[in-house]
Amino acid sequence: MNEYHGISVATEVNESGLLISFKAVGSLTHKDYLVILPVVDQALARNHRNTVSALIDITELTGWEMGEALHDIRIAFQYSEQFTKTAVIGSSRLQHISSILGGWILGGRTRFFSDGNTAKNWLDSP
Repeated sequence: MNEYHGISVATEVNESGLLISFKAVGSLTHKDYLVILPVVDQALARNHRNTVSALIDITELTGWEMGEALHDIRIAFQYSEQFTKTAVIGSSRLQHISSILGGWILGGRTRFFSDGNTAKNWLDSP
């Protein structure tokens, strides 16, 4: 049985700035990252506002290839200066711990949430 996997990306511009939303599903591979990086690069290049926030939903993430963990860290460093706030939505203690570790790498403020609405409200707040 094939498992669906991948990362979807959405962008939204509002009075607060640019919001980039990610949703990770299944067990991620290197190809999943290669698909989203150009989308993120284009969104950041078109951004003429000062703030960029990220909403990362990992509630359906089941894992990733070990090489992808290192790739994920490199991506975080690449964009660390861009993001002012990052909200991570998850459902497990391991995801919470992972978001704390990721927050140390990312610039700006990072918080973990179990509810998407609360996460979005926090991103929209000053």
